[in-house]
Amino acid sequence: MTVAEALRRFRREFNLNQGEVANKLGMVQQTYYRYESGRFLPQADVIITLAKKYDVSADYLLGLSDVPRPVGVEETEVKKAREFRAKALQFSEELRQFADGA
Repeated sequence: MTVAEALRRFRREFNLNQGEVANKLGMVQQTYYRYESGRFLPQADVIITLAKKYDVSADYLLGLSDVPRPVGVEETEVKKAREFRAKALQFSEELRQFADGA
């Protein structure tokens, strides 16, 4: 999916017209039309704003991912996973040392 196709799809999904989206982005409708027609690529700040508005990843809007809304991972879950990995590595090392000493 191209950036232009993604912009059209999400604008329609939110039942907005080009003028409404352009207004929310602080630009004239003609500029937004050029994004949707594929004549121009939006700048990074526009992509970020649209990604937040449509609740999709910027990678999806740019065609770098096929997953529009990746599952978020809580920071606490990441911390728990790191702690578990560290403990598992420590345990593995202790087992190796025990086996070498036995």
